[in-house]
Amino acid sequence: MDKKTLKVIEKYSMPFVQLVIEKGEEDSIFSDLSQIKQVAEETGLPSFLAQVAVDESDKEKTVRFFQDSVSLLVQNFIEVLLYNHRSNLFYDVIVDCLNRLEKETNRFEVTILSAHPLTGEQKERLIPLIEKKMSLKVRSIKEKIDDSLIGGFVIFANHKTIDVSIKQQLKVVKENLK
Repeated sequence: MDKKTLKVIEKYSMPFVQLVIEKGEEDSIFSDLSQIKQVAEETGLPSFLAQVAVDESDKEKTVRFFQDSVSLLVQNFIEVLLYNHRSNLFYDVIVDCLNRLEKETNRFEVTILSAHPLTGEQKERLIPLIEKKMSLKVRSIKEKIDDSLIGGFVIFANHKTIDVSIKQQLKVVKENLK
């Protein structure tokens, strides 16, 4: 993405995120935007919106579909994007808003890779440790199973990683033996 496009995306996302924070609606808006992002990714919306051959009115109709299931604040935000003919940047603006909300509030979605599913108690015990080690607040936990880890887990949040998997420990032992 070129610098000009990034500036345009920033032009929409920055004031929206500031408004959300001023109104104290970070959690509900984060939830709305996360749902939009997930649906967009599952349906291939970003590539559809990026196609030059697709008529602008078709893109607009598709983006309007999201207005029915979100808060009034997000509905109005979508309307502003459409009014300014920015439906092609809809997905990118949503992603940028999510990233900005996380950074501004220091509350992040944490992904935990583990060889086996974690219990609710294990997750609850991990939250304070994650918050302390990564200097952030946990907004939510997304768990993924990765059999290759053998045991232990890997934690990802805010471009940081904590790897306490057996796979990583074996790799360190192997390197030390060289």
